[in-house]
Amino acid sequence: MAVETVLYLKRRASTDYIQSKQIAKELRFSVGYLQKVIQTLSKRGIIECKRGRIGGVKMRANVVTLLDLWEATCGQLESVDPPLPLMKKPLKALHDAMLRVVIYKHGK
Repeated sequence: MAVETVLYLKRRASTDYIQSKQIAKELRFSVGYLQKVIQTLSKRGIIECKRGRIGGVKMRANVVTLLDLWEATCGQLESVDPPLPLMKKPLKALHDAMLRVVIYKHGK
C-alpha cells in the first residue's frame, strides 16, 4: 500500500495536496487503513500531511527508495527475527538491493 501510494503521488501532474479518501478511491484501498499508512509515511518524512478542507497529502522527500518504504512500514532489516549470523549476508544483500530501487525521485 505504501509503494502504490508513493507511485500514485509520483504520477500526478500536480504537486498540490490531495485528500487521502481520493487516493483510496482511485487505488481501491480502505480509507482507514490508508490513513494509517499515510501517518506512518508522514512520520518518516516521506510525505507531507496538511489538515483541513484544503488539506491532504503530497510528496515531501526528494528521493524515496524501496528500502525507505520497507523501513517505514516494517522496521529495520537488521532487527528481523531471528538474528542468526547465517542471515547477515542475505539480509545485507536484500538491504543493498532495496536501496538501489528508487520508487520516487523529485522531478522524474
